[in-house]
Amino acid sequence: MTHRDRLWRGLGVALVVVASAVRMTEGFETQIGAGLAAFILMLAGLVLIVQGKRVPAALRIERSRHRLLAQAIRDRRHRRPGDGDA
Repeated sequence: MTHRDRLWRGLGVALVVVASAVRMTEGFETQIGAGLAAFILMLAGLVLIVQGKRVPAALRIERSRHRLLAQAIRDRRHRRPGDGDA
């Protein structure tokens, strides 16, 4: 596991701790928005703990204009002449 991966997983642990702290605050039952925020922070933290540095890489790829490149290469390989399909 790389240093960068440990940093992302550490951020996930921090998000889970913050979400737990928000959940355990006094008078939490009356704060609907705080409950939703704690739930979202908990989910984000768990994803970061499990996936690590792959999460920001996946988000970067999805925002890229080349996000369909891998699928285009696979499709082109499957359409090669001489495969017996054409």
